[in-house]
Amino acid sequence: MKKGIIFLLLLFLIAGAVVFRMYTKNSRFDDAYSENKETISEDLRGLSTSAPAGYSSRFAVVADKEEIHAEPFIENTYAALMVNNDTKECIVAHNVHERIYPASMTKLLTGIVVCDAIEAGEISLDEVIELDHEIALGNIYAVQSDLHTGSKITVRNLLTALMLSSYNDYAVILGERISGSVDAFVERMNAKARSIGATCTHFSNPHGLDALDHYTTAYDLYLIVNTAAEYPILQEIDLYSDYTYTYEDAAGNVWEDTATATNHFITDRGTLPSNITIGTWKTGTTGGAGNCLTMEATINNVSYTMLVQDRYSKEDLYDTYSVLFNLAR
Repeated sequence: MKKGIIFLLLLFLIAGAVVFRMYTKNSRFDDAYSENKETISEDLRGLSTSAPAGYSSRFAVVADKEEIHAEPFIENTYAALMVNNDTKECIVAHNVHERIYPASMTKLLTGIVVCDAIEAGEISLDEVIELDHEIALGNIYAVQSDLHTGSKITVRNLLTALMLSSYNDYAVILGERISGSVDAFVERMNAKARSIGATCTHFSNPHGLDALDHYTTAYDLYLIVNTAAEYPILQEIDLYSDYTYTYEDAAGNVWEDTATATNHFITDRGTLPSNITIGTWKTGTTGGAGNCLTMEATINNVSYTMLVQDRYSKEDLYDTYSVLFNLAR
């Protein structure tokens, strides 16, 4: 009798250990770039029952584990992608379905959801938001503005500086205004991601600071940046090299700030060949993500979407983009 009870207890313990292992294996990701990468599913092509109709005819489809012209990018990048948007041909694919930290490239989806709220009449560009509490990000490396409790600023200025200078607190302010809380806004972000086919993405914040449950893939970012390119407001912002705006502090004093584009191709246009124009873009830099840039660019009148997530430095990031530019057809 005792042996039977002990046997049953062992079975329960073994079953519990198996369930726990399966859960942690699929929900935790301590190092986005370890040698033991976990994929989100066996099929990471962005296809799902919730994907929009005509998905495969509108976007390039890259098979799981497929590497295309990846040799120049293996050593110095975590991921690299280049797609010809006119032909839907994938020219470069390296680790495009591996889970990665998105850093501030997250803000592309933040901007998309903000624009959706504007188009739906939930909020307007000219609305003035007054901060009713301090924005605490809990990260000493976070890029944050000088706004404090009682400050007043328009949605237009928040969105523009968010996309150009990547102020992390601006993402929180906009999210709380639109959805009532950051968590509710993030739910809306994840729902939007699924609706455009970015089914291997899960965001836990609107600004992109590293977190275990905050991840995407290079392929999903390809879908996200192409979606962002459909919004006229974001298109306009992405043309600015800098943007000077004002806000009020709690005492009513007016302060001026200048948001400067973090994309060196925008701020130093002289380094860009004359046959290339930059469209929608977003940079990102964190300890987990490295140095990142995803963007849409027109090269010799052909549209491309590109992404580089560099291991080494910002300088190497832009040098690697030169390699991509030379692969344009």
